[in-house]
Amino acid sequence: MRRVFKYTNALGAVLLIAALGFFYRFVWQTMPQVSGEVEAAVSQAATVTRDARGIPHITAATIEDAVYLQGYVHAQDRFWQMEATRRIAAGEMAEIVGQAAVESDMQARQMRLRRVAQQMADQATGEDRRWLAAYARGVNDWMRDYSDRMPLEIQALGYTPAPWRTADSLLLVMHMFRTLSSSWATEADQFVMLSRGGNPEKLKMLFPTRAGTEIQLGSNGWALSGARTVTGKPVLAGDPHLQTSWPATFYVNHLKAGDLDVIGASLPGGPGVIIGHNRDLAWTMTTLHFDVQDLYYNDAQLVGLEKETIRVKGGRTIEYVQQLTRHGPVVERNGLRMALRWSAWEGKFPFAFRDLNLARNWKEFRQALSRFPGPCHNFLYADRAGNIGYQAAGQMPLRLTKESGLPLDAQKPENEWQGFIPFDELPSALNPPGGVLINANQNPFPANYKYPVAGIFTPPYRQRQIAHLIKSKEKWAAGEMSMIQKDVYSEFHHFLAKQLAAAARTRKQAREDMVAAVEVLDGWNGQMEVGQAAPVIVALAYEDIKQSLLRSATPSPLSYDSHFAPSVVEELLRKRPKGWFADYDQMLVEALIRALDAGAQQQGKNPKFWDYGRLSRTLIANLVLGEAVTVGKFITPSWMPFAAQLRTLKFPFADGLVQVGPVPMSGATQTVKQVSSRILPAFRFIADTADWDKSYLTLTLGQSGHPFSRHSKDNWDAYYSGLPLPLAYDKVAAESVLRFRPQP
Repeated sequence: MRRVFKYTNALGAVLLIAALGFFYRFVWQTMPQVSGEVEAAVSQAATVTRDARGIPHITAATIEDAVYLQGYVHAQDRFWQMEATRRIAAGEMAEIVGQAAVESDMQARQMRLRRVAQQMADQATGEDRRWLAAYARGVNDWMRDYSDRMPLEIQALGYTPAPWRTADSLLLVMHMFRTLSSSWATEADQFVMLSRGGNPEKLKMLFPTRAGTEIQLGSNGWALSGARTVTGKPVLAGDPHLQTSWPATFYVNHLKAGDLDVIGASLPGGPGVIIGHNRDLAWTMTTLHFDVQDLYYNDAQLVGLEKETIRVKGGRTIEYVQQLTRHGPVVERNGLRMALRWSAWEGKFPFAFRDLNLARNWKEFRQALSRFPGPCHNFLYADRAGNIGYQAAGQMPLRLTKESGLPLDAQKPENEWQGFIPFDELPSALNPPGGVLINANQNPFPANYKYPVAGIFTPPYRQRQIAHLIKSKEKWAAGEMSMIQKDVYSEFHHFLAKQLAAAARTRKQAREDMVAAVEVLDGWNGQMEVGQAAPVIVALAYEDIKQSLLRSATPSPLSYDSHFAPSVVEELLRKRPKGWFADYDQMLVEALIRALDAGAQQQGKNPKFWDYGRLSRTLIANLVLGEAVTVGKFITPSWMPFAAQLRTLKFPFADGLVQVGPVPMSGATQTVKQVSSRILPAFRFIADTADWDKSYLTLTLGQSGHPFSRHSKDNWDAYYSGLPLPLAYDKVAAESVLRFRPQP
């Protein structure tokens, strides 16, 4: 036994030493230096002061130095995210992960983002070029300093990243543009369904070109004038809704140099602040889903060929040629090949956020937005002088026809764009009489707008609920905006619950679960809250109703989840026009029965005991490491180079380090707190123009992209509970200071 213990202890010691060595080599050494002094390519001494949340407050002698240091700290905390995003955007992921990424790469290549980003970088001039170049230098200097201590994900994948280029920052902008511009896919699906015998009028109603549709990506933003606040100064609030990611999509930083003194959410990989405030004003933004893409058939005029080469790790290199027409590249979906025109491919792409970060008033703010090419957005504004404003911005095609929901005949001149709507004629407002401005992705264009409008705008449910809540109180404090941001009342689901209950009563069903369901629906207050049963019933029935409507419109229904309009469902159920269903109540009852059957499989036979938290759940995991820990073990995906060696190592708490959840999540697609299985508010921002230090910004997770950092998810508990976290501006409590001195 002594010998057994001896060998066991020896083995344990070896494993402990190995684990400590692994932790030191692959974890500890990859952590950023946050204190002390380093030499850097700055013109004069500069500092990066990090507060208790890990937010870097950069103070430099020149703006160029500040942007350089922003690139450096972005790389310190988020380089893997930056690297992965540029590869996904460019269609270069298969080169490091293998065959699994080939399809994604091919889809990215047909959007030509890498080529267009390079063209934009070549065209950049003046201060735009200086900002982009300074940022890239900062990233590359960090890469030089940490060349042998890259993030764990990069070491796991076993490759050496390329230097950061100015075009890479623009590539990430183009990637966001692509994420928020997807109307061409909807047009292609409609065309296919029509060609297979779909009803044109019904499909037109389900795919409106001006009314609201169910978009998963969205945002909320509103501004209150001083007349509506306790301080007498404006308050601004915003929360962009995007697909969840680990680390968080955005990164908070403060840049201070010369005339620049801006703080807020930035996109790792690009300079400046996207949403935030400077010394004089604050802004937020929501996506304006104006249609900026058109498909064309009969476009036989080829203007060029582009050779694409996709390198595949462990596989054969793929080479193919992409065709270009006068409208754009030939794209393919569901076997359909057509030419795609997209505003992102046309004209120059100035870096408007530079001017936006430096703007001092409404006039300069609008001047900055006049340079903003897209993706199209609604901007909400508030300043210390007491003004609130709204401005639509982005290049929006000027069409002759009001219909752009279907592919167009390339041979007809009336289908060509006539340029873009002039900026000065886009929707704009300053200091409205009611003292409130709200945008929740709804259509901002008036009914009598002088130009044709086409867009996949969202229903007005979120906007109406925000307005309702604001009216409920005469004066608001900035911190109280969080109560609105986390609101989970769904007007649409509440309406549908009443329709389902009323229909069930007309049929007098004998099923016990039906009787229980009607009782639950009748007593529900419309809150999409965890712990409640009614939201489960309504959500499952809604999914069934969507499919019933689609089957009524076409014999060949395609994937339709992200483009179905709740407002259309409500209109059909209120008006009940002929031609859709012989008996609407029977359709509703059948949807309810199927919902109860589906729910019983998940949560038991009695719907009174169902819990929405078991249906609505969120998981945010590290794309490389998160897959490995879902069973509590550090088991890497098979495409990692040293998977076999790590497959037997067990880290019981590893799942908590590289993922959050799955957790129950209140809210739905039509609540102010917009939630789906993959979509959440990316952060919540509240700006108090009376005192910037009483502003708030709460990320989903945290500042750091390093899974073992204490800042990797230290925002999560506050975010999950809806608690706003203060955003220090003038009164920064330093937790660490890293000093940069000029290189000799």
